[in-house]
Amino acid sequence: MKQILKDRTLLIIGAAEMVSGIGDWITMMAVLAMLVFRGDGGVMSSSGIFLAGLLPTLFSSPVAGWLVDRVNRRTLLIGSQLLAGVVVSGLFFTTRIELIYILLAVEAVILSVVTPTRQAVIPDLVSREDLPRANAFLQQLAGLVKVFSPVIAGMVLSIMDPHTAILFDVASFFLAAIVLMFLPSLPAHGTETTHEKSKLAESPINVLQTIPQLQILFTGVFVAILTIIGFDVLSSIYTRDVLHQGEKLYGMAISLVGIGSLVATTIVMFRKTGANPWIDIVLGFSFLTIIPLALVVSYQFDNLLAAQYLLLFACLIGGIGNGLVHVQIGTIMQLVTPTHILGQVSGWLQMVMVAGQLVGLLLTPFLVPGLVNMEHFFAGMVGMMCILIIFLSIQIFRKNGLKQEIPSAEF
Repeated sequence: MKQILKDRTLLIIGAAEMVSGIGDWITMMAVLAMLVFRGDGGVMSSSGIFLAGLLPTLFSSPVAGWLVDRVNRRTLLIGSQLLAGVVVSGLFFTTRIELIYILLAVEAVILSVVTPTRQAVIPDLVSREDLPRANAFLQQLAGLVKVFSPVIAGMVLSIMDPHTAILFDVASFFLAAIVLMFLPSLPAHGTETTHEKSKLAESPINVLQTIPQLQILFTGVFVAILTIIGFDVLSSIYTRDVLHQGEKLYGMAISLVGIGSLVATTIVMFRKTGANPWIDIVLGFSFLTIIPLALVVSYQFDNLLAAQYLLLFACLIGGIGNGLVHVQIGTIMQLVTPTHILGQVSGWLQMVMVAGQLVGLLLTPFLVPGLVNMEHFFAGMVGMMCILIIFLSIQIFRKNGLKQEIPSAEF
């Protein structure tokens, strides 16, 4: 663990992500405030916010991964923050919903290089046995952002209008770029490969076809996100229409997800012996299932206060699951993917994750409330997650199933 905290490059990347992450949350809450909490927007408006940030990323992610394997990673990180800051500043000058969606879409394209870059850089900084801890460290910082950012955003929005609050995000991008300038050069590996490896790097689908663990990982991630995204879409509507609350409770619930992530990442960081990352993923999915299950149960309550507490408790438990899943998805991919193509595979994984979100975003407003009510929809989410958990458990515990990919490590 000491080696992780002594890695200057890892600390710089984490600090920059924290700064820009806080700004991102302020913008998201500001846009939600404009279109949902302080407007008359419904499921379609809520879906539109997510859709504007996801649809372009579906197409840009493979290109982003290709760039990560060919362009100096330091240049990509700094450039993405500067360009994103310029684009987000446009939100200050408009109230037209279509322009808001366009600006969010352009921002998403620019930032699509960030996650593949981080995933590709980490194996260059730490040993294989320290990969879970390094991923947990960065996820812990993300958890801190999720804990405090909604509260900060709520405070900011309580004293100024949403458009003015967006300027905080603009400043955060430029500050993150300044922090990233202290990074050393982070050369890409794709340009250093042999001719045979370069040929393989041009076809990441070949890697996916030959590594069964990646196939299962991609499938599981897609199904889980397709299912859980329904909560993201409906949570603001559920908070407003079922619990009769607004930004304050919504922000508190998101903060508890962050606290749960902190708990999970702390466990991974200080775990003395290696553990099968696949078991952590199954456990994480199980904890995430608690969120829709709690929402189903809350419909049986006549006491709104009890329903609110149940939601907050579920978000805390679900946050633990979220932390475990995020850490170990990155760990598995880094362990089984060749270094020279890790950026591209990371880009493809990001594309698959976005595809799951997009399908869920399109299905949710189509199903709710036209075909099913929110209670039945949340019940369906529980069923889907249970099927996924059973499938992964079979893959892990069957003969010659998914095994631990990292050696045990002692502090």
